[in-house]
Amino acid sequence: MEFSPVRRVNAYEQIVEQIEQAVISGELQAGDRLPGERKLVETFSVSRSTVREAMRVLHATGLVDSRPGDPRGPVVLPFTAEVLDGPLQRMASQAGTTRVELLQFRFIIDGEAALLAAAHHDDEAIAEIARVTDEIQRLLESGQVGPEAFGPWLKRFHQAIRAAAKNRLIEVSGAALSDALTHIAQSRLNEPGDRQRVVQQSAKDAGRLLEAIKQGDPTESRRLMTGNIFRYYEQVLTDEEQTALKPLIG
Repeated sequence: MEFSPVRRVNAYEQIVEQIEQAVISGELQAGDRLPGERKLVETFSVSRSTVREAMRVLHATGLVDSRPGDPRGPVVLPFTAEVLDGPLQRMASQAGTTRVELLQFRFIIDGEAALLAAAHHDDEAIAEIARVTDEIQRLLESGQVGPEAFGPWLKRFHQAIRAAAKNRLIEVSGAALSDALTHIAQSRLNEPGDRQRVVQQSAKDAGRLLEAIKQGDPTESRRLMTGNIFRYYEQVLTDEEQTALKPLIG
């Protein structure tokens, strides 16, 4: 493992980049330790504060476990899907990412999540989806259809299906997309005249999707999921946006 001296402008970022590349290339494996702080200062030709900032960033992203003063040096951590959470949310929230791109990605992620949930057909996971579906129906019957009450439960419904897919990348990617699309999703519940219809349709769609997953029908589950998402957002989409999304239904 060899590192190179770095320029002092944004030096900590260059340290982070070199260590990330060493992990990506396999030169550093989970469980390996980086040199101690003194050796890193010498290797990179930077100050202690610069090394500490680099380790802070690497620790925050889940790449290493860095404890100040530990003479053994930071340890490289095993990869987990949560490492992607922050970068995905930042990417999804950038101004250059269009609404259609976000929704296309969501169609892919949540469509396959529904397919896998039906394929795995795990009783405990299905029970959780059913519990959330029952709560959605209860809210509808009690008239609690505002964004504060209904929105979080609709979000939990999709989270439960992603969990049932048993794929952490799907869970993390879906959560990041859901957060990025929150303002659009909430807008469907902010208009009183439209709210009741949207909630009724969402509750009906959730029930139909639950039944398809219970029946262990992956193809139908994906078709219903993508159709449900399209129907939910349809009224706020332009004709061009709808055209771009329709190939993903089914």
